[in-house]
Amino acid sequence: MKMQIRSHFRLTLFLALVSALTALPLARRAETRTIEGEAWAIKGGTVVTVTGATIPKGVVVIRNGLIEAVGADVPVPADARVIDATGLTVYPGLIDANTNLGLAAPTPAASAGGRGGAPAVPALALTTAAAPAAPPAGLSPELMAADQLKVTPETFDAQRAAGITTALSAPREGIYQGQSVLINLGSDAPEKLILKSPVTLNVAFSPTRGGGYPASLMGVFAFLRQSLLDAQWYREVWTRYNKEKRGLQRPEVDKSLAALQPVINGEMPVMLTANTVREIKRAIGLAEEFKLRYFISGGLQSYQIADLLKEKNATVLLSLNYPQRPANLEDPESEALRVLRDRAEAPKAAATLHKAGVRFAFQSGYLSRPSDFIANAAKAVEAGLPKDAALRALTIWPAEIFGVSEQLGSIEKGKIANLIVTSGDLFDRRTQVKYVFIDGRQYEVKAPAPNGPAGRGGGRPGAAAAASAAGEWAITAQSPNGPVQVTLSVSQEGSAINGSITTPFGTFPVSGRVSGSEVTFSFTAKVQDQEMPVTAKGTIDGNSIKGTMSVMGQEAEFSGTRTPKQ
Repeated sequence: MKMQIRSHFRLTLFLALVSALTALPLARRAETRTIEGEAWAIKGGTVVTVTGATIPKGVVVIRNGLIEAVGADVPVPADARVIDATGLTVYPGLIDANTNLGLAAPTPAASAGGRGGAPAVPALALTTAAAPAAPPAGLSPELMAADQLKVTPETFDAQRAAGITTALSAPREGIYQGQSVLINLGSDAPEKLILKSPVTLNVAFSPTRGGGYPASLMGVFAFLRQSLLDAQWYREVWTRYNKEKRGLQRPEVDKSLAALQPVINGEMPVMLTANTVREIKRAIGLAEEFKLRYFISGGLQSYQIADLLKEKNATVLLSLNYPQRPANLEDPESEALRVLRDRAEAPKAAATLHKAGVRFAFQSGYLSRPSDFIANAAKAVEAGLPKDAALRALTIWPAEIFGVSEQLGSIEKGKIANLIVTSGDLFDRRTQVKYVFIDGRQYEVKAPAPNGPAGRGGGRPGAAAAASAAGEWAITAQSPNGPVQVTLSVSQEGSAINGSITTPFGTFPVSGRVSGSEVTFSFTAKVQDQEMPVTAKGTIDGNSIKGTMSVMGQEAEFSGTRTPKQ
C-alpha cells in the first residue's frame, strides 16, 4: 500500500488572492540594536513575571539575548543601557499559538528532517537516493514550514507593535498543511529566528475545491484514515526489512509516509483544525483511533463540549478571530440562529474552558489586524476569563504546550529576553506598547497608522476624512501558483464604494465602505456553480494598496496601485 497524493487546485485561496481592494499600512524597516554582549536594564517598572510574584518596582537585566537577573533589588550593571520604566509595566513577550507569519508561498521541495533539535524522521525515511515527483501543496505532510520562511526587517512590524514576540507558523493550505515552526519575530535571517522545528503536523478538515480529491468532509476523513493506516503499514515493512535485510525485497521509499512516522509514533503532535462540535468530536475520534498526540486548533464551539474536552485531557489553541457580521449584509434577520449564537458566545469560550479545567492557549486565527489579538483577549476577560489566566494563555501556557517553557513564557533568569514594556495593564484598551525586546534586542515600536482606531496600535481618536478609493486598480495577488493579475474598478460616494472586480474566473460586483484610510468590502464569486463570499479590510495609502481578505475562513495577501487617468 502507498498513500496516493493527487493534484488539486485550491480555489478558495486563489479567489481570495484575486479579490483585492483593502490594504494594511506599508511596512517600514525594523531598527534593531545588535551590539555583541550589549546589556540593558529595565528599571523601576511593575514587572509581571507570570510564574512568580509581581514586582512593583523591579529591575530586569538583559545580556547576550538572555535575562541575566530580575528582582526588586538587582544592581544595574555599569555597562548597561538603562530604560526608565517608572509608571510602566513589564511583561513577557506574547506568543501567538497558530499563524502563517513569515511564510512564503510553499515550494514542493520539502525535506523530511528536523531542525532546531526537534525530533527527526527515523533513519528508515532517509534512505532514499532518488527524488520523487513533487507532491501538491496541502496534501504533503513532509512540507516543512522552516523551509518556507521568508523574512524582511519589516515583516513583523505590526506584530511587534502589538506585543507579539513569538509565533507558531505553518502553511494553511489543504489537509496536511505541513510541519510547523516556532519562531521569534525578529529581523534576523530566517534560520536565526527558529526556536523549534518541527513542532506539530498541522491538519485541517477542508475538502479540496475545484474537483480534486477529497471533495467532501467524509472524503477528508477517509483520506486521513487511509494515510495513517498506510503509515502504520510503512513502519511495519521497514522495521521488518531493517531487522533482516537478507532475502527481503527492499520496500519503496515514500516521503509522505516517512514524514508521518513521528506522528504515529507519538513523537510529534498533530494540530487538528476543528471549530464545530461535530468536527471537534470527529477529530478526537481520529486521534484516539491512531493513538495520536493532538491539539484542537480554532475551537469556535469548544465551549459547548468543555466537559468532554476536559475528560479527554484535550488541549485547545483557541482562536481570537471572533466571527464578525459580514460587511454590507442587506438583511441582518437572514442570518441563521447558529451563526448569531457563535458570534455572541465566542468571547465567552475561554472562560468556559478555563472553568472546566481545559488546557488552552490563544492564537490569532489569522487576524488581519494584529492589534486585535490583545483587544479580543481583553473581550474574553470582560466575558469572565480571569485576567491572570488570559495572560498565561498568551505566555507561559503556549510555551508549555510547545515544549519551550524553559526558554519562553515568563520573566525568569536564564530565559530568552523576549519582553514588552507597556503604558499600563495589558488588557486595558488604552494601553500602548512602548518597548519591545526580542532575543535581547530592542526593536522600535512603529508609530500607529495616522487614521487607525484609537488606543492599542491605533491612531488618534476622532473621525478622519475618508480616503479616496475611486478609480481603477491594477492588483497583483501572490497565490501558491504564482502571481495573479486582476483589475478592480470602483466609484465612491461619501464613504460608500461600489464597482466590480475582474478575475480569471469572471467579473463580480463589489460594494463596501471607507472610514478614514480603512476600507471594508465584500463580493460573491460564482465559480463552477459554487457561490463563495469574500470579505476584506485594510488601508489605502495614496495610490497604493496592500492587504488581506478572507474567504471561507482563509486569508490571502495582495498589493497594487491605482491606474493613472488618461
